[in-house]
Amino acid sequence: MDFSLEHRTFFIVGFVIYISIMIVIGIISSRKNKDGEDYLLAGRKLPFLLLLGTVSATLIGTGSSLGATANGFRSGWYGSLYGLGGALGMFVLAFLFCSERDYKFMTLAEEMQFRFGGSKKIRNVMGFFLFIAEVAWLGNHMNGGATYLSYVTGLDSVTARLITMLAFGIYVFIGGYLAVVWTDNIQVLLILGGFILILVNAIPAAGGWQAVHDAYVSAGKPQAMSFYGIAGVTAMTAVSLAYTVGISQVGTPGFRTRVYSAASNNAAKKAFFFAGIVLFLFSFIPAVIGMSGFAIATREGAEAVLKNPNFTFAYMATTILGPTLGLMFLVAGLSATLSSADSDAMAGVTLLLVDVYSTVTGKSVPKEKMVAYSRISLVITLLVAFLATLVAQDIIGYISNVVGSLIPSIAMMMLLGKYWKRVTWQGGLACIFCGTLFGFLYLFVPPFSKFIAGIFTGPAIPVSIVALLAGIIGSLATPKVSVSDEEALRLVIESRERTA
Repeated sequence: MDFSLEHRTFFIVGFVIYISIMIVIGIISSRKNKDGEDYLLAGRKLPFLLLLGTVSATLIGTGSSLGATANGFRSGWYGSLYGLGGALGMFVLAFLFCSERDYKFMTLAEEMQFRFGGSKKIRNVMGFFLFIAEVAWLGNHMNGGATYLSYVTGLDSVTARLITMLAFGIYVFIGGYLAVVWTDNIQVLLILGGFILILVNAIPAAGGWQAVHDAYVSAGKPQAMSFYGIAGVTAMTAVSLAYTVGISQVGTPGFRTRVYSAASNNAAKKAFFFAGIVLFLFSFIPAVIGMSGFAIATREGAEAVLKNPNFTFAYMATTILGPTLGLMFLVAGLSATLSSADSDAMAGVTLLLVDVYSTVTGKSVPKEKMVAYSRISLVITLLVAFLATLVAQDIIGYISNVVGSLIPSIAMMMLLGKYWKRVTWQGGLACIFCGTLFGFLYLFVPPFSKFIAGIFTGPAIPVSIVALLAGIIGSLATPKVSVSDEEALRLVIESRERTA
């Protein structure tokens, strides 16, 4: 759809106003940042409702909104499978990994050090791995926001990614994690309101549900209307996507940050559980919007969206609501990407500052300089993620390949560390190194990736298997050193303050 200069100007002005409001919230939030822990973890006092809002906003992010709408356009009900996988991941987090708040960890690397007998080697290695994982997620969100901006403004993708990075980077820079939480809670309302408004108009605009059904039949894709669209793909394709999304939620450091910043373990557990329900219910909305979009685009011959389904949400917003109102509600779509990006950015900052910096320098940041160094770390994190986006385009493909190659090893290591008493730090390192090596082979050796994709359709499942087996074998092959939880926690704090 070609937008007039007037419509583009309307959108740009609205976007600037929206970001300005987020910046004001960041300024207000910054007044409560008395020290580094306030800036990085919002003072560890977040109640259930604020946690629910920020977790939900992050979950309804690039993949579950923009990516799921595009998948709904391509494959019908298959577009809602992303949300199912994400919801299952949240339930796993809620029931298996929400008891660590009282240990007062700052990062997942510290939590892993605790679970592997207080080994400093675990923390040092995992600081780097977890930072890379956050950069992978952050790059995905930048790609999502850039897709919206490119569609509306006609900007090239690199410029659009840069603007997206600045859009959330500014208010996070100013207000820290508390700004992330409050803006997330506002953004989740915009996301839900915008998507629901488009949904109730989508099917009538397509000519009714029968017209949607007929569009897929005419296109030779009747399987898109089957249960979760599974008839249109192989069973392994569906399982692989759901597993990739779910296990990625379990292994993403940003969700652990919610536990560390919660007012209580129970608040975190309830937030994850109910956010999973919110995501599951929401997951059907972008699928239906995408399916309606397919019917409309096919009827109207909309070449831009037919060639690039990642434009589906933007196309639907402006088609069924009209350019003016539709451009306004594109802010809802942008909110979905920004609310995920800001959380992952702060998790990356904490890892870079608390773990990576201390590992490289052998000392920690002085407490009085923590906020200043946090802001410097944010700039570095954003730039690294921006560079990572230059090699990736498709959103679901990015999640399935890049994220699916890197994060499952982290999740397997978490499971071993918490639930297998025989695990050793050597086994932990074997788990992460072997799993990640397998993931890199998948990403950079085409014959190998083709072979694995032919069996599993993606890397997440085989990476998990390799990482788990390596962790078990590595642990059994090395002597177990018994360390009490009290001693392990002491070693974590000592390590933080030594390197800190």
